Order: sequence, then C-alpha cells, then structure tokens
Amino acid sequence: MLFTVLIAAFPAALSTVAPPPPSVQPRPIGVGPGYVLPAAPPAVLEGHPVGRLRCGRAASRRFGVHVELFARRQVVIVPAGIGVARPFSRRLGRIAPQGCSYRLRTLEPTGVVEVGPGTRLAVRDLFALWGQPLARTRLAGFESRTPVLAYLGGKRWQGDPGSIPLTRHAQIVLEIDGYVPPHPAYLFQKGL
Repeated sequence: MLFTVLIAAFPAALSTVAPPPPSVQPRPIGVGPGYVLPAAPPAVLEGHPVGRLRCGRAASRRFGVHVELFARRQVVIVPAGIGVARPFSRRLGRIAPQGCSYRLRTLEPTGVVEVGPGTRLAVRDLFALWGQPLARTRLAGFESRTPVLAYLGGKRWQGDPGSIPLTRHAQIVLEIDGYVPPHPAYLFQKGL
C-alpha cells in the first residue's frame, strides 16, 4: 500500500532512474564445453612441479587477485581447485585442500585467485597451473582471428596478457571474440 502511495505521489522519480553502467550489468555464463573447464590437469592433481611452481604446505598469509574471463561476450568460469592437489574436499562448490597446494590457487568458482607471498607471478603462471592455453589469439578453450584483449584495473593492458603481474587486489579481465566493459575493481573479502 505504502509503495503504491509513493508511486502515485512521485511518478516522475521513477522515470529518471538511470540504468546501471555497462560494466555493472550482469553477463550470461557461457554454456558448453569451452565455458566450463576442469580445474587442474593430472600433474597438478598429483602435486608434480609445474614450471617453477611446486606443491607444498599452504602459506599462512595469501593475498587475492580477481580474474574475469569472457569469450563471445559470455562468462568463462574460473573454477575452484586450480593449484590444489589431491586429496581435497568439496562442499557447496568450495574446495578445501587436505594435502599440498601451489602458490596460486582458487578455492571457489568466483575468479578470486589466492597468491602466496614471496614469488613474482603472472597470469601465464595461473594458466600453466590450470592447464589451459593463453596466447595472442587463444584464451582457454577459445581461439579467434582477433587478439585476446586484456585489462588491469579497468585499463587496457598493451603487452602480452600472460605477463600481467598478479599483485595484491589486482582486477584482471581477459576477453576474446567480443568486448565486455571491464570492471575496474573487485571487493575482496576481509583478510585476503
């Protein structure tokens, strides 16, 4: 009743509400095998070295980096379990390591990458652990004639997307075959 009274009293207020900017509008999650990828190749699941990355005890302090991927203007899920070896448990989509993990890992399918201190790591290291390709015209399960677009903090990254450093609270967006306005920031949970 009160809502009806407010609409009757202030009808012009409803027509002046602007739509959210494109970077805040939701994007559909892609459907099909290219959009939902496994979290880890067999070598990672078994805890074998991947390049210079080794599986070990989890660092007590980690910081967060947020990575968003888009292919054909749709979301590519960054899965939980990147950089986590067996054994682990899964509950409500969250991974809980019970063995070793790597300096880079994802515990939830949110795009938040936890990074252990003490090593300079880049996006290419994340993709190596994930077992997914990243090249000039290739992003995970997608290939295009046009290059991968990369953004750091909402600004276009001009170099190789794999060279983007994984620094504390970085917001990284990678896109292929279409443009999605990149988010300039991500609100990390306290302590990450």
